[in-house]
Amino acid sequence: MELTPVDLLPHFKTVGSDLYTRGMVSMHGGNLSFKQETSLCITRSGSRLGYLEESDLIVTGVDQDDENTPRASSELAVHRAIYTKTPFAAIVHCHPVHATALSINRDKIFPQDEAGKIFIPTVPVIGFGREPVPGAFADEVAEALKTSAVVLVHKHGSFARGMTLEEAYVMTELLEISSHILYMLETMKP
Repeated sequence: MELTPVDLLPHFKTVGSDLYTRGMVSMHGGNLSFKQETSLCITRSGSRLGYLEESDLIVTGVDQDDENTPRASSELAVHRAIYTKTPFAAIVHCHPVHATALSINRDKIFPQDEAGKIFIPTVPVIGFGREPVPGAFADEVAEALKTSAVVLVHKHGSFARGMTLEEAYVMTELLEISSHILYMLETMKP
């Protein structure tokens, strides 16, 4: 049975609210999506993840445009590439502050905390040295998410994948915690 935006809304609202209250998205930043067969449900362009409503969820095709496509997030191309190249069903894209800061001057993040080392031992930074543009690096992000639970886009933010939005959120939160710890370690050096 295919889930409708009404069915999916509680999951989108919970994850969107968590991202917003944890400071990993600005009022109109980030996006979420969930795939079902040949369609996906994605947050609309300009939606407020901390306060999602049913009208903020856009259903469109994974492989083709339709009348709803123009209202979808500007990162739709990245979501589509991930769904086309991987078996995952959910994507969380946001702008975690510490992780994004680290992406500016390194091409990989190597968490030093125990949980980070276990679950996200190496986080690739896609497009390192190149200027990010919404929807850019779609194929590179998708390829990297085949083997990494979460990736960063240089100077921009993270993309995490999972079978549920909650699973993708956990990887996003873990990335930000590990990045915060790295930041603290670097600032505490004598």
